[in-house]
Amino acid sequence: MVFTKALESFSQQIAAEPLAEQAKAIKEAVDAHPESQKEAVAQALSSRIPDPDPKTANKVWLIIIWAFAGVMVGAALVLSIGVFLGPTTGVTKPDTILTLFTTVTAFLAGLFAPSPVSKKSGG
Repeated sequence: MVFTKALESFSQQIAAEPLAEQAKAIKEAVDAHPESQKEAVAQALSSRIPDPDPKTANKVWLIIIWAFAGVMVGAALVLSIGVFLGPTTGVTKPDTILTLFTTVTAFLAGLFAPSPVSKKSGG
């Protein structure tokens, strides 16, 4: 990690410079490195929120799935009740509930579709 220490030293040296000078110095410093190291520089400079641990990720997915499943069941119940009741004024139209139901169903079905950006080859 000699490169990381050099980067820290460089950043401390240019911290007192104006912003335009800092940007110019950083660009020149990056351009001075070979292409193979430019990616390492970009990764060292980028900030990213770390991925959650598997337990947290599973909880988040369960919350999302249960919420959409609840909406789907609720929409199905409203559609079922709407079949037996006559049309009344001032209520949500069945078309709106049907759209909600089909959208949620499509979302939940999409969770089972393979990712188009997965690293596995198709055949």
